[in-house]
Amino acid sequence: MKQIIISMVLILSFFFIQCSEKKNEVSEDQLNAMRTTSTDFMKELKGILVEQIQAGGVVQAVSVCSDTAQLLTNEFGVERGVFIKRVSMKNRNKNNYPDDFEKRTLNRFELLKQNNELNNETEYYEIITEGDYKYLRYLKPILVQAECLNCHGNQTDIMPEVNNLIAQAYPQDKATGYKVGDLRGAVSIKKSIE
Repeated sequence: MKQIIISMVLILSFFFIQCSEKKNEVSEDQLNAMRTTSTDFMKELKGILVEQIQAGGVVQAVSVCSDTAQLLTNEFGVERGVFIKRVSMKNRNKNNYPDDFEKRTLNRFELLKQNNELNNETEYYEIITEGDYKYLRYLKPILVQAECLNCHGNQTDIMPEVNNLIAQAYPQDKATGYKVGDLRGAVSIKKSIE
């Protein structure tokens, strides 16, 4: 009799775990929305940076990153109904420092990079609970491209004027020394779900 009760408890526990896992599954629509938001955000930000480099050179683009990028990020998030930011373990702006969830995910991305498994398709998503609320968290890696090296490459390769502007705007900067293809950080999106 005792074994039957234990067996029934185990079966019921398994059933409830399966049901709760199904509730926490991310739908294809939710995932596609996160992918689109991430892609649109990075395209818009890159477009502004390239435009500024073409118009006024790399020096002018530094102000875009320090001022315009933060405003763009906030406005973009409000328009899309999400919390969005760029995060990095080697952050330049203190607002881009990752929370614990983002740190764990960045560490996963770094491991993939070390194993040559990080690519443009890489992403991570999970439904998490914070207090009484559920959120879909989504991170997409940012890989260093050639134009990024103007401000994020080796300090000896960055123009002195750019180095000076970065030092003034970000005295505790950690975001240099990258090479093309390195993991720069990630776009982090957090959306409240029901």
